[in-house]
Amino acid sequence: MRVLQNTRLRMAFDDQGRLVSLADSAGTVMIPIDSDAVTPVLEIQVRTDAGEISSLTPQGAPKIEDVREHGRQGLIFTWDLSGDFGDITVRGKVVLPDEATLSAWTVEIENRTDASIWQVAYPRISGLATFSGPGGPDWLACPFLAGTKIPDPVPFVNEHETVIDTWSRSQFGCFDVEGGRADVAYSYPGMWTMQYLAYGHHHSGGIYFAAHDGRALYKRFGMYADGGDGRHAALVMKQYPEDRTARGDDFSSFYPCMVGVYEGDWWGASEIYRRWAMEQFWCAAGPTRERSDIAPFAKELDLWYWNWQFAQHAHPREVVPVIQHIKEQFGCNAAFHWYGSNAEVFDAGNWRVPEIYPCDETIRRTLIEGVKRLHEIGVRCIPYLNTRLWTAETVSFRNADGMRWVTTDEHGKPNDEFQESMFTMCPTAPPWQALIRRINNQMMDEIGMDGAYLDQITGCYSVPCFNPDHDHPAGGHDHWVRGGRQLLQNVQQDIKARSPNHIITSESCIECFLDLLDADLTREISDLVGFVGSRHSLPIPMFNSVYHDYHMTYGTVSTFRDAPGPQDGAGFRLQEALCLVSGCQLMISGVFAGEQHKEEFKPQFEYIERLTRAHAAGRAHFNLGVWKPPLTLDCDRVDVVFDANHEPKRDIPAILSGCFEMDGTLCIALVNHTAEVRKGTATIDPSAYGLHGSQFTIRSVYPQQKTIAEGIAGATTQEILLPASSAAVWTLGTES
Repeated sequence: MRVLQNTRLRMAFDDQGRLVSLADSAGTVMIPIDSDAVTPVLEIQVRTDAGEISSLTPQGAPKIEDVREHGRQGLIFTWDLSGDFGDITVRGKVVLPDEATLSAWTVEIENRTDASIWQVAYPRISGLATFSGPGGPDWLACPFLAGTKIPDPVPFVNEHETVIDTWSRSQFGCFDVEGGRADVAYSYPGMWTMQYLAYGHHHSGGIYFAAHDGRALYKRFGMYADGGDGRHAALVMKQYPEDRTARGDDFSSFYPCMVGVYEGDWWGASEIYRRWAMEQFWCAAGPTRERSDIAPFAKELDLWYWNWQFAQHAHPREVVPVIQHIKEQFGCNAAFHWYGSNAEVFDAGNWRVPEIYPCDETIRRTLIEGVKRLHEIGVRCIPYLNTRLWTAETVSFRNADGMRWVTTDEHGKPNDEFQESMFTMCPTAPPWQALIRRINNQMMDEIGMDGAYLDQITGCYSVPCFNPDHDHPAGGHDHWVRGGRQLLQNVQQDIKARSPNHIITSESCIECFLDLLDADLTREISDLVGFVGSRHSLPIPMFNSVYHDYHMTYGTVSTFRDAPGPQDGAGFRLQEALCLVSGCQLMISGVFAGEQHKEEFKPQFEYIERLTRAHAAGRAHFNLGVWKPPLTLDCDRVDVVFDANHEPKRDIPAILSGCFEMDGTLCIALVNHTAEVRKGTATIDPSAYGLHGSQFTIRSVYPQQKTIAEGIAGATTQEILLPASSAAVWTLGTES
C-alpha cells in the first residue's frame, strides 16, 4: 500500500493503483470506500479504422514511482497494456500539494497501435459505499442544470426507481444520460452546468470530485453503479482526445481531475469549487454589480411573466393586460419572456425553427403594437429564439445548404435529429451563427424587442460533431464552448449596440457562457419532479452557491393553472418559495387577460405578491449578493404533495431561508410556504457568514421595518413567527 498524506488529507492506494482510503488527516471526514470492492482505476476505449471499439483495463500491477517536487508529493503508476491491437503504455499521476485538501489526477498514454484513443476513463474512484450518520440519508449533490441532490445515491444507481419518459428525456436533454438506467452521468458542457460533484452526509462532509478545466472542454462524468453487487458505486471522469479518430495518436490530460474532501453539507464543496472558478475566464469581467455591459434594468428586476407552457396564448390582447395588472398591483419591476410571439407553436406543425420573424403582415403589425404597449407601461420583453435546431424545410436551411452544417457522428450521419427534419446544428457553423444574428436583429430593429432569449445554448446537452469539414477536430473537443461563445459574443455585441438596457438570456445556466449573458432562466430551481430519475431528489441552488454574485437567474416551472393541485396549492407555494430563497427573480405563468380577478387565482396572486414585495425589499442582495448557506433553523417539517402522480416531497422545513451577503451586510429571506402559521428558532452567527464587527443588529425590512435585535456580539438565537403563506426579509449588519 502507498500513502500520500499532508496536514489536511490522507490517501491510500493498493498495489493496483486503486484508491482504497480517503479522509482528512484529522479523521473527521471519512469517505466510505470498501477496499474489497474496488475496481480498475482506469479504462481506455480504442477505436479501429473499421469502427470497432474495444475497452481496455489494467490486467496486472503497475510500476509505482514516488515523486516529490516543489512542495508537492505524488505517485506515478505505469501500466503496459498489450494485445492484438498493439501496445499501449499508460502513466497515471496523482499529486498532493502541501496543505491542500485536494489531489490532482492526470494521465498520459503512449499509443503504439493503429487505433485511435476514443475515450479515457480516469480516474475511477470505486468501491464507494453509503455514508452513515444521524439526521437522514447521504446525498449526491450534482450540477444538473441549477442543481439537484439525490438521497441514497449508491442504492439509487444500483436499483433504478423510475424510467424517465420520452418527452421528459427530450425536453430536458436527458437523452444525454449514459451508462445504466440509473447512473447519474451527463456531459459538460451540457446538462452538467459546472464541473464538480459532492457525495456525502451533512453531518460528516464528503468527497469532492471535479474537473478543474478552465477551457470547458467536452467531457462526461458522474456516479455509476459499480462492482456488480448492487451495493457499490464509482465516481468516474471520462476524458477525450482532441481528435477522437486520429489513429496512433498519444493522449495527455488537458486538465486535472481533483479528488479530495469537504466539510459539512454540500455547500462545503461549492466553497472549494468557487475558489477555483473565480479565477477562470468566465469570471474575468467581474461581479454583476460592477459590470456596465449588463442591462441596468435587469439588475433591478423582481418578476418575470412568461407563457412557455401556454405558447398558444401569445397574442398581445391575451398577455399585455395581465402583465400591466401584475406590475401595478405588485408595485414591482417586471419583464416579459415571450414564447410564440410570431403565432407559431412548437407542436402545431408550423414551427419554422429558428425563424421567429413573423411572415404574416397582420401578425407583424399586431406584435409591433403589443411591444409598444408594453414599453408604455414600463415592461421590457424578449422573444424566444432557438439557437440549436434548424428545420430542413425552411428557405434559410436550403439556401445555406444546411445539411453541410449539422452535427454528424463518426459515420457521417446526423448526430442528433431532434424531430423529423429538425437538426442539431454545429455551433461553429458560420451560416448558422449568421442566421441567428439576422433573426435577432430583425426582431429588435423591426419589431422593437428588447434583446433575446436564446434557447438551448445553455442547459442543453452538447453533441459531439465529427464532420471533417467543420472548424474543429473530429469529436468536438472545444467546439461546443468555442462555437457557442463566438455566437454569443456577436449577438451580445448586436444587442448592446442598440441599447445598454437590452438584455440577453438563455435556458437554464452554464458557467462557460455566463460572462456573455445578462441572466438565465433557471426554471428548474423549482422543479420537484426530478429529471435525474430519482423520485426523491430535490432542487438545490448549486449554481447560485458558486456564481450568484456573478450571474443573475430567474424563473419557475409552476403555473397558476396547476397551482391548486393536491393539498390546496402546497406544491405551488413550495416551488415559488424555492425561487425566492435561492436568489432567483420570480416568475408568473398560466394566467391571462380577463383572469386576473378570478376567484380561483386569488390565492396565487396574493402569495406571489407577498414574495415579490419581499424580493423588492431585498432586491440588491437577492440579485447581486454573494450566496451564503441557509440559516440553521429549527421548525416544523412537512410532507408536500405536489402532484397526484408523484410521491410527496418529505420532511421539508415549513420555513425556508436564503442568505445573501453584500458590503458586509447579510440579507435573509424567510418563507412560510404552508397554509398554517409557523414558528421557528434560527441560530445566527455573524462570523459564520464572514461578517466582521463587534456589534451587530438584526432588522426587519419586510413586511414591517423594525429592529429585531441589537448589540449582538456573537452567535444568537431568534424566534420566528410567520403567518400562513407569507414571507419576511431581515438584514444582519453592524450597528451604525
